[in-house]
Amino acid sequence: MFSTILQGLVQTHPLFVAMAAVVCGGMALTLVLLMRQVSLNQGRRRLVPLLWIALVAGGGVWTTHFIAMIGYRPAAAVGYDPTITALSALVGVIGVGVPLALASLQRARWARAGLGAVAGAGVGAMHFTGMAAMHNPMHHEIGSTVLAMLFGMAFFAPAMAVSGMGLAARWARGTGLVLGVCTLHFTAISGMGLQIIGGAAGEGIDRQLLSSFTALTTLALCYAAITAMVHRRRLSSARQEVARKEASFVAALQNMSNALVMVDEKRSITAINHRCYELFGIAEGSVVAGDRIERLVEVIEAGRAWEQARFSAIVDTHLERMRGTEMLRSEEEFANGRVLCISSRGVPTGEVVLTFDDFTEHRAAQAKIAHMAFHDALTGLPNRRSFRDHMAAIMEDTTPRALLMLDLDHFKVVNDTLGHPVGDGLLVQVARRLLDAAGKGATVFRLGGDEMVVVLDGAGEVEATEIGRAIIESLSRPFDVDGHKISIGCSIGASLIDGATNTSEALQRADLGLYRAKSLGRNRIQFYEDGMMEKALARRQMESDLTQALKCGEFRLDYQPICRLSDRAILGFEALIRWDHPLRGLVSPAEFIPLSEENGMIVQIGEWVIEEACRQLAEWPEEVHVAVNVSPMQMRLPSIVEVVRRALAAHDLAPQRLTLELTETALVRDGAHLARNLIALRAMGVKIAMDDFGTGYSSFTHLRDFELDQIKIDRSFVNVAQEDHKAWAVAQAVTNMARELSVGAVGEGVESSEQITRLMELGCDVAQGFFLGRPMDGTRATALLADAAAADHIAAE
Repeated sequence: MFSTILQGLVQTHPLFVAMAAVVCGGMALTLVLLMRQVSLNQGRRRLVPLLWIALVAGGGVWTTHFIAMIGYRPAAAVGYDPTITALSALVGVIGVGVPLALASLQRARWARAGLGAVAGAGVGAMHFTGMAAMHNPMHHEIGSTVLAMLFGMAFFAPAMAVSGMGLAARWARGTGLVLGVCTLHFTAISGMGLQIIGGAAGEGIDRQLLSSFTALTTLALCYAAITAMVHRRRLSSARQEVARKEASFVAALQNMSNALVMVDEKRSITAINHRCYELFGIAEGSVVAGDRIERLVEVIEAGRAWEQARFSAIVDTHLERMRGTEMLRSEEEFANGRVLCISSRGVPTGEVVLTFDDFTEHRAAQAKIAHMAFHDALTGLPNRRSFRDHMAAIMEDTTPRALLMLDLDHFKVVNDTLGHPVGDGLLVQVARRLLDAAGKGATVFRLGGDEMVVVLDGAGEVEATEIGRAIIESLSRPFDVDGHKISIGCSIGASLIDGATNTSEALQRADLGLYRAKSLGRNRIQFYEDGMMEKALARRQMESDLTQALKCGEFRLDYQPICRLSDRAILGFEALIRWDHPLRGLVSPAEFIPLSEENGMIVQIGEWVIEEACRQLAEWPEEVHVAVNVSPMQMRLPSIVEVVRRALAAHDLAPQRLTLELTETALVRDGAHLARNLIALRAMGVKIAMDDFGTGYSSFTHLRDFELDQIKIDRSFVNVAQEDHKAWAVAQAVTNMARELSVGAVGEGVESSEQITRLMELGCDVAQGFFLGRPMDGTRATALLADAAAADHIAAE
């Protein structure tokens, strides 16, 4: 088989073989590209590439055959009949090109393979038709002729049966087509016998020139086909891109969130989107492109939801700017409650684009945000920011006004016991009552928590006092919140506002009045009075000085002896804090202790007192004890137990030598909160004493409820005349009860020998007071103990 093909190649000039191969390869490449184009297109778009397949396949196969025939025995003079030659070209187009074009349309592999085989047979038909065009006599061997036809069909059929249009598939298809053409031609040539007729070799066109011209023409045909397909593909892609963009534009136009209408210079609508129908509530299609803008106005007004005259005027205003390029924008609120943002802009084509945005919800949201910014979310009352703006606006006005600052009494207890949701519900009801009680000429603000402010227009002190009392009376009535009956009170501080009073000063004055109202018993209104500001400044100065006092070591402890009356022996001392102010001198504890309890500094001061008292106690004999007054605020803290433990451990003291004193009022009022710490301290060994017994919630049951080591009879029952039988009767009762409960009793404020005698008669053998010893510093107390020890030693000798 291969020898047969080789024999055909040997009989053909190599140059012409190469030319034929180039033409055949170009044809195959072009056909593969055209077939791919057919697979990518649909419908009528396939006709042009199919036509090119027929032309390129027929022309390419014919040219390949013609060039190879010209190179066959180039030394021989061969002539060709032009009619039969032209017929062979037609056979190539019909027999080869048409089947290949039809095969490109088939999806079934067997159908493509069958048409490929037909095309292969068509190559043979074209070949033998072209051979018949020779003037020289010839003959063909049957075997080689049949083999050549089989070769063409054998290569073309699988080449067309290849699936896909990938690179590998295209290479396989192109190679099969080239092999089919070449093997068929050279096999047929090997079996051909040709009789050469001399004398005609120099006649006709030079065969090399003719073959070159033919090859170039065919390659040009292939190039033209490829170029046409490329340009067609680009044009198709461009059209698809334009169509895609147009579809995207239409989709965007119809899915815009705002309504759009485009109007030309003749006031005709050139574009209108779906949102326009929705926004204005008109039927879709009732206004279309080509209608005048007046038609849109008429249809919109037909629903009577918009103001026709106004809407028409607005549209005209925007359309007057046909030749402008800047945007015109306006917000319009219509009688139906809708708010439209209308914008217009001229475009280079001379049209105007009108857009309509529904700003109704946006405007409502803005209003809500503005309301939230200036109003309290819980009660709906104006907030602190609104209060500042309101005060800034009225400060320039000379109209008399009053400012009331309210504080709800015991509101924290409601939150702590019933929970914050109930507290919030209570505040809502308070706000309602407050608005009713304050009246129309008042503006009520909630500054935060339970702090509320009322600004009264045109009110002097008399009017403000009446309104304040009405508010107090209203808020004093019980509230029903989620099934809870709640009774609270209200304290009010008030100040008058004039042109010379700024916001900060007005608030400060009202706050001072409120502080005064609380100190006088709550449930009352108190106006600011002259001198309050100075007292407040002094108070703040003292607070600042207290902070520095602790840091700079300005506090010290004095110790007042506690004696056994029977022998005047010193049993211990009560530690008393003193403040040596660098400018004011000695400051009374009655001045700074209540202040330190209010601002919380009493905790740090109390820790220092315990530490300092234990330090001093460590220098005294083991039988001596020290008593320290402890604030209820400090006693409530879990840290008090650790503070005491750390102080005792630091100075290696027995806990029994330390006594912590609390007032009767503190024990009764805060007993439930103090119980855990009291139990822990007594378990440690520390003693607990009730100070000032009889001055608070005097009830003898308190002695039973609390496990105490000692009670101190207040000086108001001891430092009295002998004839004050009632006071001594109380002292007698306390002493007897203490004895029955096995609790020690200490008399306070002893200032005479007669009082000592009377206490001893009552059965109280321990006391303290100026008569027994005044408070002294630690050095003098140490010396006093030393003198007492020396006296005892001398007496013993």
